[in-house]
Amino acid sequence: MAIAPYKEITARTLLTQIGMGQFNATQAIVWLFTQPATSDPKQPAVILIVSALQRQLNRMGAGLNETGYLDLPTASALTTIVGDRWETLTWADNIKAVISARDAGLTIAQPDLQPVGSDDHAAYQELGLFGLPDVPGGIVTYGVAAYLLYRYLKKRRN
Repeated sequence: MAIAPYKEITARTLLTQIGMGQFNATQAIVWLFTQPATSDPKQPAVILIVSALQRQLNRMGAGLNETGYLDLPTASALTTIVGDRWETLTWADNIKAVISARDAGLTIAQPDLQPVGSDDHAAYQELGLFGLPDVPGGIVTYGVAAYLLYRYLKKRRN
């Protein structure tokens, strides 16, 4: 009796199994070993991972918008498969659970929450420092704007 060769499951294999291409998988491999709770949701690689997970969840009947943002309906679908601790597990563990559920033929009932459209994803994003909205450049942009406002007001007094 011949033993089947062992197929190694690598990080790249996990990402390609959820439908991510080779180039995008190369970017996202580093993020597989972080937790969703500690990941930067605006990081392009995290957006790619979430988008690929949303595609797989939709194949199982979740009815999510594939925005790449970790919104409430996506979190609800992940809770259904992985459990309440999905945020504290690594992305790799979450992907393994989704792949196992997909291969087992699990179907997900659509959540009671309204799916978030691509234009409405800002409703779930936190505001920046001191409640200011996020802007390109972050705090540096606000610092430059404050300096320019200071210079303008100083010239008006003189």
